[in-house]
Amino acid sequence: MNIWIDILHIPQLNFYKPIITMLSSRGYNVFVTVLNRGKLPKIVKAELGTIPNIVVDVVGNHHMTKLSAIIEANLLRIPQIISWKRRQKIDIAFSNGFHTAVLCNGKIPNYSFGDDPQTRDYKYKIKYNDVCHFCIYESDKPLSSKAVILRCTKEWAYLAPKYFTPNPKVLEKYGVIPKEYVFLREVSVGTINYAGQASGAILGIQDLVPKDKKVLFSLEEKDKRHLYPKDWILLQEPIEDIHSLIYYSAGLVSSGDSMAREAALLGVPAYYLGIRYDMPANAAAAKVANLQNQKTADFATWVKNLDVDAKEAEKKQLELRQHINETFIDINEYMMNLVEKHNN
Repeated sequence: MNIWIDILHIPQLNFYKPIITMLSSRGYNVFVTVLNRGKLPKIVKAELGTIPNIVVDVVGNHHMTKLSAIIEANLLRIPQIISWKRRQKIDIAFSNGFHTAVLCNGKIPNYSFGDDPQTRDYKYKIKYNDVCHFCIYESDKPLSSKAVILRCTKEWAYLAPKYFTPNPKVLEKYGVIPKEYVFLREVSVGTINYAGQASGAILGIQDLVPKDKKVLFSLEEKDKRHLYPKDWILLQEPIEDIHSLIYYSAGLVSSGDSMAREAALLGVPAYYLGIRYDMPANAAAAKVANLQNQKTADFATWVKNLDVDAKEAEKKQLELRQHINETFIDINEYMMNLVEKHNN
């Protein structure tokens, strides 16, 4: 059986990697198409290229600007993905985007697993997917009858205790110790998701970062490194075991919501500096995992709470992780059941 999985950016790679690994171990063939976006192709090939039964192809481009996101990554990618698909025999398709839905409509079972019903491609996924899933735990707004809400967030696919075990050895490379450093993330706002958000949110709070803690700094636009404090430790992609780096941090602050949710689900105090307050996945992380933002907590007050004893911080972290695990479903088992249903 041949499974097609279309990956458009790094958070989606993280989401699908566990199920891809599971499918490979059970003898399924997995065709992975990847958008040429930043270092995504390089990272995908590094992480999936050695796994048996996996084929990775790069299809389409995204040059990290809003115009490129609309024209290249969406419109121009349609004929490119059509050309790719003609050369393959596909039995079932998964994606977070709309391309697989449009191409497979009525011919091949296809399922999407998004976390934002507010995106512009919502209507296409609702129309063309067999089932349009939203990993948002719950929704306070009515959705289409074709939409299925799953009681989890996408990040739980790879961060649940069953699938993730933190490795403290990765800290040695950066000379940091558990709970004695802060993780900061500054994203590029040149995408559709961040339209309307001003750049440099981390710049605005840099003076409030605790001076007694080291800083691990993830910056998408490396050419702006000179704008930030020199003593911050700049991370270079691909980052080895980034989730362990997040897990052992005293807290994480991010201008992008994906990593902020990840930190919250890892039981780490997390603060989101962006503007996507109404996104359901962010609301789920706030409700179940205590993600904070500029509307729920004053940053200057919140950041003071990072100065706690390491053992106490670890205890709270484990308790929160257990609570989340008891609240969310296992999304990987859910996807595997879909595959095996069609295989049978």
